[in-house]
Amino acid sequence: MPYAEVAVDAPIRGTRTFTYSIPPEMTVAPGQMVQVPFGPRMADGVVMRLSEATTIDPVKPIARADELGPVLDPEQLDLAGWISDYYLSPLYDALTLMLPPGSRGRTVTLVLRPDAEALAGVSSALRERILAQFPGRRQRLREDILRRRLGQGDQHSLDRLLRRGTLTRAWLWRRLTSPATLEAVQPGPEPQEGEPPFRTTPEQSHALEEIAAALGARSYKAFLLQGVTGSGKTEVYLQALAACIAGARRGIVLVPEISLTPQTVRQFQARFPGQVAVLHSRLSPSEHRSAWWGITRGQYQVVVGSRSALFAPLRPLGLVVLDEEHEWTYKQHDRDPRYHARTVAQRLAQQVGATVVLGSATPDVAVYHRAALPTTSGRLTLLELPQRIGGHQATPMPLAQVEVVDMRRELREGHRGIFSRRLQRALQETLGRGEQAILFINRRGESGIVQCRDCGHVMRCAGCDVPLTYHSATDRLVCHQCNRRRLPVARCPKCRSPRIRRLGLGTQRVVAELEALHPGVAVLRWDRDVAAGLQAQDGVLERFARGEAQVLVGTQMVTKGLHVPSVTLVGVVLADIGLHLPDFRSSERAFQLLCQVAGRAGRGGVPGTAIIQTYRPDHYAVALAAHQDYGGFYRNEIAFRRRQRLPPFSRMVRLVYAHTNAALAEREAARMGRALRQQQQAWGLEEVELMGPAPAYPLRVRGRYRWHILLRGPGPRLLLDKVEVPDGWVVDVDPISVV
Repeated sequence: MPYAEVAVDAPIRGTRTFTYSIPPEMTVAPGQMVQVPFGPRMADGVVMRLSEATTIDPVKPIARADELGPVLDPEQLDLAGWISDYYLSPLYDALTLMLPPGSRGRTVTLVLRPDAEALAGVSSALRERILAQFPGRRQRLREDILRRRLGQGDQHSLDRLLRRGTLTRAWLWRRLTSPATLEAVQPGPEPQEGEPPFRTTPEQSHALEEIAAALGARSYKAFLLQGVTGSGKTEVYLQALAACIAGARRGIVLVPEISLTPQTVRQFQARFPGQVAVLHSRLSPSEHRSAWWGITRGQYQVVVGSRSALFAPLRPLGLVVLDEEHEWTYKQHDRDPRYHARTVAQRLAQQVGATVVLGSATPDVAVYHRAALPTTSGRLTLLELPQRIGGHQATPMPLAQVEVVDMRRELREGHRGIFSRRLQRALQETLGRGEQAILFINRRGESGIVQCRDCGHVMRCAGCDVPLTYHSATDRLVCHQCNRRRLPVARCPKCRSPRIRRLGLGTQRVVAELEALHPGVAVLRWDRDVAAGLQAQDGVLERFARGEAQVLVGTQMVTKGLHVPSVTLVGVVLADIGLHLPDFRSSERAFQLLCQVAGRAGRGGVPGTAIIQTYRPDHYAVALAAHQDYGGFYRNEIAFRRRQRLPPFSRMVRLVYAHTNAALAEREAARMGRALRQQQQAWGLEEVELMGPAPAYPLRVRGRYRWHILLRGPGPRLLLDKVEVPDGWVVDVDPISVV
């Protein structure tokens, strides 16, 4: 009898599979979705491999096999196994990254309508509440709906009735949307029939020659394309894709923000009309299905999207591009598997013999370290574009002139406005010439904190250990951790004083101050409050690019890939936000943000100016960003990392535990810390440094108290593999943040 090793949808870390027999009437193959009995329930699964024998007895049979047959190929199964092992995530979670849209949660648990006699031993009140959920002739109800309707107080009683068999479960398996039911998408014209390539500079030509040679060799090679803002990295991507397609292979282009996808798609569709598919999390279910199955059918040569587009079923794959590779959004940090698209892209390319291009003006320090040292293991080849260019003829252009304003001096000289005198003057001149400006502040809302002037009490979120931010547009206090909202207070809840003041800066206050200084000026705001949907984000950019507003005020979103030639002034309202977070990457992020936002100015024919306001003009991240000196920043930062044994000179794993009970969370963190230290001593793993447990920052998020433990060293997994990590703990391998 043949058997199948199945990855089951269950919270089990690592690559463990379960053995099932294949019924005689059923045909299954690796990569096929199945439904299997798992304990007292039915569960979704994916067949990983087949075998003719097993030592397990008894073996349960597979209940159902998907009629579509295999939906994952051997390369995808291998990649999912690697992701599961490297990031210590459940194997099925890793497979879900690559499964067709709608695959998650296909098994639906139902509760059948009970007979009145079956509930004879149940209290009359509970019996009435249960039977009321099955009105008329209704014979079944989804268990999750039943639980939600009954409420929290009846959950234990419901569990008991299900265990005893008083209530009976049944299971459905939803069908996937078949490719045959989707409207066929006709391929567009062959590529190079669209927008002609730009003339390339010698540096671009050299980069393209290197990439083309790697594509021709059809073996894995990775490049770091470091180019100053406006140096023509996108043109290198476009021409590299053309070379890839000419060699009968296809390419994936990743961007760090969904908001950047529309403008990026337009660029690539202009060069490859009809050949570009778009994948990101804000597509509607029908759009996602249509694009995914169209890619599977081979209708597209190029896939553009956010990090999830990396797992598109695009074959044969020849090129993967990560634009702005330094951005933290390439790391999935809110659910398993907590993968980094940059790391997984390189693993995928190694499997299929593809080429990887990582592009950035301000590369991740660890990535640049690999490219700068020829002897580094896993070396990247460094390609540099040191000069800003413009137009189809690649005309050399200067970078924006950057000025740093010391806001301490402004205060000493009696100027207390949020705009320095220099920035006010520059805004007046820019607006007077009919040019455009961008103002950057890395915080939403109007005021960072709301505080009582008498007792000092700060309004905080009831579920998170963070101050609430006042948003004038909605007249609400908002938590930027959990989005909890409440009305502003007229009196202090602690001392009842009416002397409430709003402190700090946010995008809304910047807009208000700007409009007060320049009445009638057209201003657009671009942050996550305004850009709640993709259409809104695209609309803001489009309107600004068309000249419907002279000033754009925004958060980090304005620093990423925004190209508006008529912008001649960028103002950083306060460079210090985020600079002093308790995270070893805070200086790197500040430097990257400042360089990137300064790069938005002067991309047309008129020279640009960037003005950075700060209370720490002597900080090396600020001073070197003013000179756009990545080399100088890298030397400072890598020396600091070497002294402190931080990445890239070590690897890190972060363990996080959260619970609504503060004492329980602390006790569990202490227990885990003891278990790790005992194994560290037992195995003599002194090269693995164990830090903590300690409170995370912020301590409380969404009502849950958080504690964390950091493992640091050349191989922190050596210790982690010696200890069973129980449910409830989050394991984050190579974390992008340690707060």
